[in-house]
Amino acid sequence: MSSRLRIAQEETIASWRTIMLDDTARLRGYQRDLLTMRSLSPRPRISISLTLRQCAAARKMRGMAAGALANCRLELQTLSGGAK
Repeated sequence: MSSRLRIAQEETIASWRTIMLDDTARLRGYQRDLLTMRSLSPRPRISISLTLRQCAAARKMRGMAAGALANCRLELQTLSGGAK
């Protein structure tokens, strides 16, 4: 495996890892907001449902990033193993 290809794959992995960490942080923020909203006495239903949708979207994005990261790592391992 050429070092240029390996470096490109490692950069791809690093970018997907950053995306996944950002999505995880965003999800934690939405969940924190949701807990805060649910503790209010007059529950703002619209805000809660919006935050629930945001949590679901962030979970989905985090899952997609984790899948892409796993695929990149597998491809890197396959390419590294094929060159030996």
